[in-house]
Amino acid sequence: MKLRPVRRSILAASLAMFAVPSLPAMSATAPTPEAKFHRVELRPAKGAALPYTLEVPQDWQVRQVDNFPGLWIGPADAKPPEDPRLIWVRGSKVSLANPTQIVANIKANDAAHPEWSAPRVEVKTVGGANCVLVEMETGAGDKARTSLTLKVPFQTVSVDFIASATRAEFPKMLPMYERILLSVQPAGKK
Repeated sequence: MKLRPVRRSILAASLAMFAVPSLPAMSATAPTPEAKFHRVELRPAKGAALPYTLEVPQDWQVRQVDNFPGLWIGPADAKPPEDPRLIWVRGSKVSLANPTQIVANIKANDAAHPEWSAPRVEVKTVGGANCVLVEMETGAGDKARTSLTLKVPFQTVSVDFIASATRAEFPKMLPMYERILLSVQPAGKK
């Protein structure tokens, strides 16, 4: 999908890359397996929509929040960045032209950086695209968190879909995170 230069610069501005914030612990409940899901567009308030959609629980919405970059997808009462019921969508400068190399780089960096670990990193075909799925553990003590990130190709860079919870909450949230992140599809695909 080719975007005109003006649309591309607006989109790039709306998806500026920022570091994942440190998130405090918070209790969360994943939707039940019977929960109804619906497919949402990833449309910022200004600029072009991203060329992807994903399925989320029926009562979730896409929104932008003052002082927090990117798009936040979750229940209306979820407050970024601390609520583990949220999926954060942000731009990334990482190219996915060679996803196998990205996986190798993450594994090599994992071995060299004891302050974080990536127990799961793999190339995953999602919505017909070769993506990178990364589970990452960061922090210690009450700041310990686990995140699941799906890196999806976008033009010459990528878009990150990130879900994050405390280490204790992550296992119970993981089925919902996978259900949502692995539902990513190109916009217009049924």
